[in-house]
Amino acid sequence: MSFKADKKNAKASSQVEPQQFYQQVEAAVEDQSFKPLYLFFGDEPYLLNQAVQYLKVCALHGGAADFNWNSYLAADADVGAIRDEVETLPMMASRRVVLVREVNDFREDEWETLRPLIENPVDTTVLMMTASKLDRRKKTHQKLLESAVSVEFKKPYENQVPGWIQHIAKAHGMQFNEEGLQLFHRLVGSQLVEIEREVQKLRSFIGDRNEVRREDVAQCVSRLREENVFEFCEILATGDRPSALLQAVNLLDQGQSELGIIALAARHFRILLMVRLGEAQGLAGQKLATHAQVPSYFLGDYVRQARMWSVRKVENVLLILSETEKALKSSPFSSAIWIENMVSKICELHQTSVESKPVPSTLSLLS
Repeated sequence: MSFKADKKNAKASSQVEPQQFYQQVEAAVEDQSFKPLYLFFGDEPYLLNQAVQYLKVCALHGGAADFNWNSYLAADADVGAIRDEVETLPMMASRRVVLVREVNDFREDEWETLRPLIENPVDTTVLMMTASKLDRRKKTHQKLLESAVSVEFKKPYENQVPGWIQHIAKAHGMQFNEEGLQLFHRLVGSQLVEIEREVQKLRSFIGDRNEVRREDVAQCVSRLREENVFEFCEILATGDRPSALLQAVNLLDQGQSELGIIALAARHFRILLMVRLGEAQGLAGQKLATHAQVPSYFLGDYVRQARMWSVRKVENVLLILSETEKALKSSPFSSAIWIENMVSKICELHQTSVESKPVPSTLSLLS
């Protein structure tokens, strides 16, 4: 037997926005009306994990938490054990909570074992499932989206990151002044998990003081990958192949993967393209920053870099990055060669006055 996809009678997806989810859980605490099945997915692990912890604490409040909580990683789990755990009655509490992470790793036969838990969720258990990505074409994933309270957590846009930095700092009893915020954003980047980690370090560093200043950031915060990616792209813009290769090696030594370098560089060059296109429309200042979706205090650096490239050449850089990404995925054992080829092509492209024809709809590349 398999999941049935009855298009005529299929239920609509019960996906909600993150803010709605928190409001629903807050209301559920009041009347003890938690849903039996939740699905958290998306490419922002910090926000996803925050939701998991919030629901766990709320759903287990007032009960014997140690006896009614268990978590599994899908790739290593025995699905039979998961099903037994979910179907077991809670001990000295009104419900138990079970978490299964990265359910996108389940095989189809494993989904079949879990099918009853999705089609008829157990009322005495809150089952949470997480996934970094979902394939909406798969019937199992479709059914999960239909049955669960589903929440997608997306990475914030670049111009939303300063607000998140201040939000995370506030949770630790701190606030950045403007200069401190700008330097912190530049050094740490836009990954919320890394922002949280560096904010925790700052909390210990500044002691009882609440304001985070530029000098605090300069002394305490690590010079992380985002800053080095900016430098990497700037070196590419000069056509300095040896220095660009050295910077790529530095990024790899810091723990960045080859595909990670491609993704970060692609995001950077997409911003440069948006800046160039925005300037062509006569935009400047805050309007240009909004158009390019970057904080206004970063705009000057992006404008300076963008003017090193024509629109056509930026489009071709994105094409080179897209081709390199495909090559890395098809032949990962040759990753060093593909990265070297990518650097050589981009440096050569910047030095030449010939502008080859770009791929159509370049803005969708590597999105």
